[in-house]
Amino acid sequence: MKKLFCLFLLLSLASQAQENTVLVNKKNEFRVDLLSAIVNTKASLSYERFFGNSFSTGFNVNFSNSNKLNEDFDNGYRNNVPKFEFNPYLRYALSKSKSRYYFAEVFGSYNGGDYKEIVRVSGTAPQPDYYTTKKSKYTDFGLGGSLGYKMYFHDSIALEFIVGFGSNLTNREKSPDVISRVGLNLGYRF
Repeated sequence: MKKLFCLFLLLSLASQAQENTVLVNKKNEFRVDLLSAIVNTKASLSYERFFGNSFSTGFNVNFSNSNKLNEDFDNGYRNNVPKFEFNPYLRYALSKSKSRYYFAEVFGSYNGGDYKEIVRVSGTAPQPDYYTTKKSKYTDFGLGGSLGYKMYFHDSIALEFIVGFGSNLTNREKSPDVISRVGLNLGYRF
């Protein structure tokens, strides 16, 4: 019985070591955010580069043109609507396994979109002042942090869940106060 148990233990360790070796040799990964595409009508693509230790770096690009957000913006329910984001990030794996692990990341966000405000326009001498809606563009830079979980299937297919928040820093009167990174990503590692 002890020999059978030892054999089973050795086989499981060998398969895990082989799985980790296969993943370690694959340094690049592309991902698509399924949750953002379904819920927010947002195209979200990511690239990640892995290093030999527990670190990786990458970037995420988002483009949005949601009818719901645009209608809310046009009807006055919101004063800004995000259109694009570029998020470079640095990640650290919190678990030892290379095939299933938790991670923490810090990210930057260069983002922009449309902004509108009600402005007062001075009328000429016989006409009174009046108010009108003025639309403009905004861009901003923010910083934030995220936590997530990633698992691999068949040594290449990645499934990732991520939740993170940050704050815009430079153009706060026009841009959203809070930026978020919430997603369910499907990817391929090569």
